[in-house]
Amino acid sequence: MTGGFPRPRRGAAVRSQGKIVVQSSKLQRCLPLKLAASAGVAPPPLNHKILPPRAHRHAVQREVLLARLFGAAAARVVVFQGPAGHGKTSLMLQAHAVCEQQGMLTGWLSLDGGDNDARRLLGHLQALVAMLGADAAADDEDTGTITPRADWLIGRLLGLGHPVALFIDDLHEVTSAGALRLLRELITNTPDRVRWFLASRLVPELGLPRLVAGDEACVVSAEDLRFSRDESRRVFEALPGAALSDFELEAIFSGTGGWPAAVQLYRLALGSSSVRDSLQAGRANAPREVADYLAENVLGQQTPRVQDFLLRTSVLARMSAPLCNALLDRDDAHEMLASLERDGLFVRRLESREGWFTYHALFATFLQDQLARAEPSAPAAAHRRAAAWFQAHGHYEEALHHHLSAGDDDRACEVFDLWSDSLVPDGHLATVDRWARRLPADAARRRPGLAVKLAWAFSFLVRHEPIEPLMPVLEAHLAQGPSGVDPRLALAMVMVLKDDMAQSLVYAALTDDREPADTRFGRFEYSASYNVRGFVALTRGRFDDALAFFARGRELSEQAHATFTLGYSGVHTGLTLLAQGHLREAISHLRAVMADRRMLLEESVSKACLACALILALYEADETAEALALFEQFHEMIVEACIHDYLVVCYRSVARLHDLRGAPERALAVLEEAEGLAYAGRWPRAVRLIQCERLRRELVAGRLNRARGLAPRLADEGGDGPDDWVRFSEETDDPKLARMRLALHCDDVEAALAAIRAALDVARRHGRVHRQIRLQLLAALAQQRLGRMAQAHQALQRAIALAAPGGYVRMFLDEGPGLLGLLQAHADDPAEAPPPGSEARAFVERLVAAAVRSLAPAPLLEPLTKREAKVLAMLADYLSNEQIAERLCVSENTVKFHVRNVYSKLGVKTRLDAIRFVKTHGV
Repeated sequence: MTGGFPRPRRGAAVRSQGKIVVQSSKLQRCLPLKLAASAGVAPPPLNHKILPPRAHRHAVQREVLLARLFGAAAARVVVFQGPAGHGKTSLMLQAHAVCEQQGMLTGWLSLDGGDNDARRLLGHLQALVAMLGADAAADDEDTGTITPRADWLIGRLLGLGHPVALFIDDLHEVTSAGALRLLRELITNTPDRVRWFLASRLVPELGLPRLVAGDEACVVSAEDLRFSRDESRRVFEALPGAALSDFELEAIFSGTGGWPAAVQLYRLALGSSSVRDSLQAGRANAPREVADYLAENVLGQQTPRVQDFLLRTSVLARMSAPLCNALLDRDDAHEMLASLERDGLFVRRLESREGWFTYHALFATFLQDQLARAEPSAPAAAHRRAAAWFQAHGHYEEALHHHLSAGDDDRACEVFDLWSDSLVPDGHLATVDRWARRLPADAARRRPGLAVKLAWAFSFLVRHEPIEPLMPVLEAHLAQGPSGVDPRLALAMVMVLKDDMAQSLVYAALTDDREPADTRFGRFEYSASYNVRGFVALTRGRFDDALAFFARGRELSEQAHATFTLGYSGVHTGLTLLAQGHLREAISHLRAVMADRRMLLEESVSKACLACALILALYEADETAEALALFEQFHEMIVEACIHDYLVVCYRSVARLHDLRGAPERALAVLEEAEGLAYAGRWPRAVRLIQCERLRRELVAGRLNRARGLAPRLADEGGDGPDDWVRFSEETDDPKLARMRLALHCDDVEAALAAIRAALDVARRHGRVHRQIRLQLLAALAQQRLGRMAQAHQALQRAIALAAPGGYVRMFLDEGPGLLGLLQAHADDPAEAPPPGSEARAFVERLVAAAVRSLAPAPLLEPLTKREAKVLAMLADYLSNEQIAERLCVSENTVKFHVRNVYSKLGVKTRLDAIRFVKTHGV
């Protein structure tokens, strides 16, 4: 045992000579691959991003700050916050060394602009966890449960059975909502045995105020990071032949204010007589001014050959000897880089097999300015050479950056087109968006193939504005006939975003005889086309065709490793089952898709739509607590990425949940948010469907005048297909049904009944069981209002027969007191009630019980037994099942039995949910 934790198991990470290694070299090679295979994407390379840079040999040990960070009251989250040049990374490396000395497992991640793509960031985090020795392919304790991405990572960290310290450098590079949300979820929910050290120029938006208030986090500010007088003195103590007087040291400290970068620049510039003269004269400048002044003196002391190397390589964010040799047309870059690192000339080695280095940001900026002044054409020439090298070696992102920096827009578009072949199927859509903003405005016109890929990306990102300028390019290319670039499938997807299903079908039908290109992007496009065709078949009520299309789309998505189109196939399959009357199968299917490891990386339209479909299905089955919890878990993602029909079914269900819980004001707020999102998405049909829900609420509550006031908003503006087309969001609630309800409640019952019968004929013809249930219930209400009780009971019985096999509970409870009274009478009348022991009788009893429960306050959870309370307390201490069994002197199977009971009584699904419950409510 070490520090109260068990020794790492075989294959786990251990310390060796101050570095983290993995005991099994085979495991070290395979873990990232297993991880990526479980997620359905190519693994990120093990490069400088997930390895700490080498510590500067002239760095001053920050004993006072380290004592504060590792004292008795050490915070779980430490943020080093200050501008460039304040020594954040150097202090992080010293903290990293202390953690290793204490026997902790340590991981490092350096962020850059590419990590604003949440998928890429999560891939790097997963690779980092795998490097620590976590088994990325291990199953969760609760197989098939929907595990949030952060919880999945936390579970892997806990599985190490060892204290962990994770270091994230350059956090200020991440500004996107999705990436920050992932980090916030991860950092906020990790247990005390996992410490976080974060370096950022800005205070990160990670919920720090709450963590600081709870003594879980501390911020080491720019003022804290400044050198003290003693630390400034120690910078110069080991400097040979440059003894400084107290007067000179005080001048340095006064002039720099303890700013670490400026103090280090003084160390490098002491060989300049002008610098020593200024110190002896006691002259001091502001920190930024002294930095520029000293940098000039540092550069001036170097030989012309070194100066040339420094200036021309300053355009590189990272550099290696082969790259520098290609850039400068020389062969001594290896020796030059080693010499610069040895002399501490603001060059840092990035730990990696390829031997990468980087300049300090301040020094690089100074060098770039000097190069541009001395030789204005030199930066562009250096960028061109760098771009060629990076492109030849498959580093497309860096090649793209350098092409753009050189002003070579055509080559930049060429590289971006090539890179997008993998970016789009990988779902790195935020990366596509970020680089598309940097391309020239006519980039798509120059390369129609790139326009196709951008159309796919922007459609999945729900971005209308950047799609508009692409449309003339795509349509013009369509008019030219067959060629190497085919925009038809992309146009079909754009029409889905625009909520124009008829036109989407026209474009998709043009590709019926097209075979997919034998490329990954070609298979991705083809898989998406089958999803579009299946969606149209679902709308037409051709359910067998729809299921076949979705199955083919899933197969092609797996071939292309395109997780987010795979998610679409899954969600639409579930919605088809729901429409057919197979609610239980739909819930089981949607849960399985959501729990699929490959969906962990998803933060796109397909994941948001999947959450919406599952919320709808859970609501219909009266699994209301899980539906509401799912909405709260995925709310931000739904707001950012959801589209029309999915938005409607989700928000409509959640509003009804709040009404059910006696919170009508929250229900209205939910509907208002939905309308706002529908307006922003340019989906007028979705707005009308939300207004239909408003009208239903008024009718159920008996507020007929308010309902009549809403009616004009439901004017039929025509659909985008034949009359028998029904979107899944309109299966049970659409303007036609809303008008039937209004007529029924406003004493135009015969007209309502006639419309209901006509709609029933169409629904039966297409096998729309879900829609038939609603229509039969409305028919029962209509007959009841007309006093035809026998016919009312017959219609109700037909609805029960359709709903019982799938368990469609909420359909009956959403129609208000009139139907509930009829249902109670139906259950109480032996002549009308289904026979005892039948499926229908059990379903009616469930309906009556649910109706009574919905009118009463929710009962308290069953109390825990003493043994269950002990198990929960140990879970809250992050003990494994094996450790709990050892302490309680029982078998591990007995522990699992108790854990399942605890989960059931708490109403939670996972170990981490149980831990959160304890933190919030106590044991």
